[in-house]
Amino acid sequence: MTDRAPPVRCEVRDAVAYLTLDAPPLNVLSAAVMEALAGTLDRVLSDRSLKAVALAAAGRAFSAGADVGEHCPEQAAGMIAGFSRLFSRLGASELPLVMAVDGAALGAGFELAMMADVLVASERATFGQPEIRLGFFAPVGVAWLPARIGVARAVEVTSSGRTYSAAEMRSLGLVSRVVPPGELAQAAEDVLADFRRASPAVMRLNVSLTRRLAGRPFEESRREAQRVFLEELMTLEDVREGIASFYEKRLPVWRNR
Repeated sequence: MTDRAPPVRCEVRDAVAYLTLDAPPLNVLSAAVMEALAGTLDRVLSDRSLKAVALAAAGRAFSAGADVGEHCPEQAAGMIAGFSRLFSRLGASELPLVMAVDGAALGAGFELAMMADVLVASERATFGQPEIRLGFFAPVGVAWLPARIGVARAVEVTSSGRTYSAAEMRSLGLVSRVVPPGELAQAAEDVLADFRRASPAVMRLNVSLTRRLAGRPFEESRREAQRVFLEELMTLEDVREGIASFYEKRLPVWRNR
């Protein structure tokens, strides 16, 4: 009997961490899979040399959702503990999250997808929160989806239980682009190519500040952004390197400090 392969694969290439869900056949997000993904994110997000995280999935579904059996009252606390750890890591990321969805992203799989900063999807991708039809609600769906697509549309999505196409999710503003399945990986790479041009240190400041200021009044946000610009950004060597590269008409050589 052979040992089962880990449900999450990770490879770092050119300052990007590539994570792949690989829990066949449908990448169900059991408590164990969510713990594995959270643990991988812990290691990845502590790497200060990275500029982005990319997440995709092997097989015919991005993720069919959480393990329904683990929703019973006797197991719910353990399932929610893994769920909480995973989504806490995603929400606290200082790196942009790029996700590529092919096939179904349902239930917790859809909640995972909605955490992407840039979400690219194949034409055959589908999204939905069917939990409502089984007597549950989606914690991240009700907590985060309104900020992404508006309250009324989030209520519709989380309350109807219906499945939406990639084109519909693009029209709602959640999906950035829809491409044929064979072009999905390249679409994600096109996004990552832009992110790779930035200083890792400046990227983290940019992403963490954008997340922290989201939803605050404009004047409060503007003042805090200006404070960080002067007190933190201006202390970085990469600022001087960026200016020098502009005047010397060359690519910057980031020092990540």
